[in-house]
Amino acid sequence: MHLKSITLKGFKSFPDRTVLDFLPGVSVIVGPNGSGKSNITDAVLWALGEQSPVAVRGQSMQDVIFAGAPGRQSAGRAEVELVLDDSEGSLGLGTPEISILRRLDRAGEGEYRLAGARCRLVDVIELLSDTGLGKEMHSVISQGRVESIVTSKPRDRRALVEEAAGLGKHRKRRRRTELKLERTQHNLDRALDVEREARGRLRPLKRQAEAAELHARLERQTHEARLELVREEVRERREDLETREREVAALRGGRGNVEGELDAVAGRRQGAERALTARSARREELSRRCFVARTAAERVADRSEVLAVAAAASEARIARGRERLDALRRQAAVDTGEVELEERIAALEAEAEQARRERETELAREVEELERQRARAEKAVRDREAAVASTLSAREL
Repeated sequence: MHLKSITLKGFKSFPDRTVLDFLPGVSVIVGPNGSGKSNITDAVLWALGEQSPVAVRGQSMQDVIFAGAPGRQSAGRAEVELVLDDSEGSLGLGTPEISILRRLDRAGEGEYRLAGARCRLVDVIELLSDTGLGKEMHSVISQGRVESIVTSKPRDRRALVEEAAGLGKHRKRRRRTELKLERTQHNLDRALDVEREARGRLRPLKRQAEAAELHARLERQTHEARLELVREEVRERREDLETREREVAALRGGRGNVEGELDAVAGRRQGAERALTARSARREELSRRCFVARTAAERVADRSEVLAVAAAASEARIARGRERLDALRRQAAVDTGEVELEERIAALEAEAEQARRERETELAREVEELERQRARAEKAVRDREAAVASTLSAREL
C-alpha cells in the first residue's frame, strides 16, 4: 500500500486546488525555503486526524486555513484529501484504493469522509491502525523526530516500537474494553443493589398487591351492583318514556283535530274579512254616489234659482215692452194716422205675446226638467242612504 495522491485546497500556502501524484517507489519534493514543502507533511498529518495545532505548526487549528496574501483573499475553509493504493487489500475494504478527506471551516466545524461517506475520527484511526499510518506512528517522521526518538526514554521508545509493530492498536482496544468492563461492573453493582432493595420491598409490596387485588375485586362487585341499578333505572325510564310517547301521540292526534278546527275558523275568518273588505268598498262606493247625488241636487237647486231669476228678468222685459208699447201708442196717435198706429200696435202686441208665450213655454220645460232631475237625485240619495244603513246593520250583526 502506498500514497497515490494528495489534494490540497485552502490549506496553509495552497489557496487553490493543488493535486500531487506519487508513483510507487521513492518520491522527493525539493524547493527553496518557504516554498511549502513542510506544509505537505503537515497536510498528511492533518488529514490522518492530527488534533494538536502545535503538531502542524500553528497556534490554533484554524491556522491551517489559508490566511490570505497580497492580492488574494483568505479562504473560508481548508480541505485535504489522501488517496491510498490498497490493491493488496491491507485495509480490508475490498476496493483497490481508498480516499480519506478532512475539512475544517473558520467556525470550527469539521468533517471526515472515507470513500466519500461521512465518518468519525475514530473510524479513520481504527482503519489505519494496522497499516502503520496515523498521527502517532512511524510512517510520518518530521524534522527533528529522529533526534527526539534517540534521546527519548526507554518507555517512549518501547511505545514507538509497539506502535510500529501494531501492538498499540490492541493495547488501545484492550483499554477501551477494560473501561467498558468497569462501566459494566459498575452497572451490575447498581443492578444488584437495586435487586436487594427490591427484594426488601417485595414483602410489603406483596401485601399491598393482595390488598389492591381485594380492593379491585370489591370495586368490580360495586361496579356490577351499580350497573344493575343503572339497568333497572334504564328499564323504568324506558317504560316511562314509552308511556309518555303514547300520551304524546294521543295529544298529537287531538292537536290535529284542533288544528283542523283552527284552520276552518281561520278560513271562515278570512271569508268574513274578505266580505267585510267588499262591504267597506261597497260602502265607500255608495258614499261616493251619495256625494255625487247631493252635488247634482245642489246644482239643480242652483239652476232653478238661475231660471227663476231669468223668468223674473223676462217678466221685467215684458213689462218694459208694454210700457214702450203704450208710449208708442201715444206717440203714434200724435204723429200718424190711427190706421197705421193700430197696425203697428197690433204687430208689436203680437210679437210681444209670441215672445212671452215662447219664453213661458221654455221656462216651464226647464223648470219641469229641473224638478224631475231634483226628484231623481233626492230618490237616489234616499236609496243610497238606505243601502248604507242596511250594510252597516249587516256588518254589526
